[in-house]
Amino acid sequence: MDDLSWMYRDSPQGLWRMDYCNGVQGFINFTIFIPRNFTDCNIRCLCRKCKNKKLLHQDVVMIYILTKGFMEDYMCWYAHGELFVPNESMVERVVGSTSSASNMDEVINDNSNPYMNMVMDAMRMNEDNVSECPIIEKEPNADAARFFDLLKDSDESLWDACTNHSKLSAVAQVFTIKSDHGFSEAGYDKIIEWAISILPKGNRLKENFCAAKSMMKPLGLGY
Repeated sequence: MDDLSWMYRDSPQGLWRMDYCNGVQGFINFTIFIPRNFTDCNIRCLCRKCKNKKLLHQDVVMIYILTKGFMEDYMCWYAHGELFVPNESMVERVVGSTSSASNMDEVINDNSNPYMNMVMDAMRMNEDNVSECPIIEKEPNADAARFFDLLKDSDESLWDACTNHSKLSAVAQVFTIKSDHGFSEAGYDKIIEWAISILPKGNRLKENFCAAKSMMKPLGLGY
C-alpha cells in the first residue's frame, strides 16, 4: 500500500511541507483524469470542512486542501474514483504522475468492490441531487448526503477483523435472500437477531429490517 502519511503529518507552523504540496497536486491529477468525478466542471471537496459534501472547482478544492487539510480517515479516495481493495493489493495511486485517462478508467472499472460500483452508478443516476454551480458552495440535500454514507458503508468492514463483507454488502445480500425466499419483515428480523448473536461484538450489521431498508433507500432497493 502506498505511504499516505504525507496527508496527515504535522507541518511547521505557517509553512507547507513540500511532500504535502506534491501530494495534493498528485491527488488533483488523480481526480481530474477520471471523467465521472466531474459534475458540471466541479469535483467533491475533501477538506476538513467540506468532507466530500460540496462540489467545487478543482482550483478551489486544491486551495481548501492546502489551507484546511484533508478530512479525517480518508485513506481510500472512494469518492474520487479509487475502489476499496484489501491493503496488500491496493491500487496504485497517481501521485505526481502523468498516467493516462484510459489507465484511470481501468481503475474505475475494477469490480473488486461491486457494492461501491453500485452506489456510484446510483449516484450518477441522481445527479440532480448535487450542486450545479461551477464555483458557489452548496450543501447537498438529504438523499445526496446519504449516498456518501453508503459509499462509506461499502468501504467499512462488517466488523474490525472482517475481510469478506462490508456493512453494505451484508445488508444487500440478506435483502436478496429475503426477496428470493419471500421472507416477511418479522422473519427478516429473526434472521438478523440470530446473526448478530453469533457475530463478534461491535459488529456493524443493521439491527432490523426497518434500519436496513432506510440504509438501502437511496439505491431504490426497498424489497
